[in-house]
Amino acid sequence: MPVNRPTPLQIDRTGKLCHLITLDGLTRTTVESILDRARFHRHQEWTQVSSRPVATALLFCEPSTRTRASFELAAWRLGYHVTNLVPDHSSLAKSETLSETAATLEAMGFSFLVLRHSNPLSAMTLINPLDRPLHCISGGTGQLSHPSQGLLDLFTVCEHFSDLDALTVAIIGDIRHSRVARSTFTALRLFGVQDIRLCTPPGLEPDPGDFPETKLYPLEGALRGVRLVIALRLQRERMADTLQPDTSRYRKNYGLTLERLKLCDPHVRIMHPGPVMPDEELAGELIDSPYSLVREQVRNGVPIRMAIFETLAG
Repeated sequence: MPVNRPTPLQIDRTGKLCHLITLDGLTRTTVESILDRARFHRHQEWTQVSSRPVATALLFCEPSTRTRASFELAAWRLGYHVTNLVPDHSSLAKSETLSETAATLEAMGFSFLVLRHSNPLSAMTLINPLDRPLHCISGGTGQLSHPSQGLLDLFTVCEHFSDLDALTVAIIGDIRHSRVARSTFTALRLFGVQDIRLCTPPGLEPDPGDFPETKLYPLEGALRGVRLVIALRLQRERMADTLQPDTSRYRKNYGLTLERLKLCDPHVRIMHPGPVMPDEELAGELIDSPYSLVREQVRNGVPIRMAIFETLAG
């Protein structure tokens, strides 16, 4: 089924970003302001600031390490109070709707709700009315969107490449099921990256229209001469049994190795949103190699998410 990609109303008539559900429809000016704020935070020596009367709820209905921990650390550094809601121990387990959960948090005085959910439209139901006091942030929804990951990927790219109009990028792996690929693609296109090549095993291709003005390449064609390679995890939890690739065959046909990087620009860099499956998408020796920006992506997650909180709070 094609991924439905409606653009929710996230920005009010004054131009203020009220919620962050997707990067679709955001202006470059809005994104640049978030990156500038993240750049400020990235170069600070941080201890927890004095506590402010800002309450943040994290509701992750799917597993997460990087996104959840970095949102929590970002809130802590800003002095916000954080409540982690465990779905199985919340009223969601009693069939309460997400909308009712959000209304309850809002009535208690929470300012932020960070939501990860398998339903791609889950967060869309929580941002009406637009000016509600509870700001909703997608921590990854279905296959649709992962806006904070797209922003931190863009931030990482901007720190290493000055001329994005000339940047060549290959995205390799399970593109069909990747919300990261969709958000990062949107962010890169917004900042002028035109040459984005997709490479994926048969059966894991995206639906037509998901990645406008791109085409699929065989691995060698995707890698030839590129400056940046973004590897993606095989999201087996989202795949039908008939689509499950054999691990050894995938590694042989699509895994990035030092030998395959010789096809790329000599100064190529590698990114991966995590979690990395060593010697599946990336040879283990590449993860912490001079080519890799993987750990830097993780570090950049905290300042980006601090900037998101501050932008939504005005």
